[in-house]
Amino acid sequence: MSRWKKWTCVLLLLIVIGAAFVYAQNNWLQVTKYTVASAKIPESFDRYTIVQLSDLHSHSFGQQNQRLIRKINKIKPDLIVTTGDMLNSVNDTGDVSLQLLEQLTPHYPVYYVSGNHEQIAKIKAAELGSESYNRFMERMEELGVVIMDDEKADITINNESIHIYGYILPLRFYKAKDTATYIGEKPFSPSYLDESAGEADAGGFNILLTHNPMYFNEYADWGADLTMAGHMHGGIIRIPFVGGVLSPERAFFPEYDAGLFTSSDSVMIVNRGLGNETIKLRIFNRPELSIIELRSE
Repeated sequence: MSRWKKWTCVLLLLIVIGAAFVYAQNNWLQVTKYTVASAKIPESFDRYTIVQLSDLHSHSFGQQNQRLIRKINKIKPDLIVTTGDMLNSVNDTGDVSLQLLEQLTPHYPVYYVSGNHEQIAKIKAAELGSESYNRFMERMEELGVVIMDDEKADITINNESIHIYGYILPLRFYKAKDTATYIGEKPFSPSYLDESAGEADAGGFNILLTHNPMYFNEYADWGADLTMAGHMHGGIIRIPFVGGVLSPERAFFPEYDAGLFTSSDSVMIVNRGLGNETIKLRIFNRPELSIIELRSE
């Protein structure tokens, strides 16, 4: 075999290996488990298990998301929460997300909070005079999904409760001071949560569901004991031992890219997401399913 043919074979092999790697990085689900312990967690909620889904962007893992559903069924969570961007903001009626929820809600309580793509989809539908977004939300309610957009809910076991708050971060706050698109908006304050989601329970264990993790310190100051967020897609490309490279706002090396973060006694878990936004790429950044186990100290 000539040298040219050898190099051609090597090149083709590298292309095949690269394509297989990229495909695996976008479709090979990873399950990450976190334990959150607090004296505020009632004994009745010791080992209470929450599965977090985020940023599906209408991606499907197998036919009708069967691979994702099998992962969830193997965990058998007490609660499933979704933290936004389960559909795309344009040209998407949310059918993939609804098919997933149709298979989950008969077996698990599901709490849903909207992200920036849901907000944009609502605006776009109104501009076009379309009822597609309203139908999407109505169908979720028919399925029994608890819509947590600026709402509070209590979960009670044996007369002991934990408190769940949902907060829609307004679109203007996605353009923050550490992003390339910052335009000098009024700074975010915990008072915005008081006005929208309500005041945090002073003595109870408070879980905050929101999409954007950028304002973790403010969430903690407001009274969140556990914040669950997404949005960052793990930084799209992850450098081992360094972290995520790029945020959706095109800011390099975002502070809250993925994983567990702490601020005083407050904890935040940032899910890497399941699907892709405008950049259809994940490197060292597999789609993630998060398990959060609560422990009563």
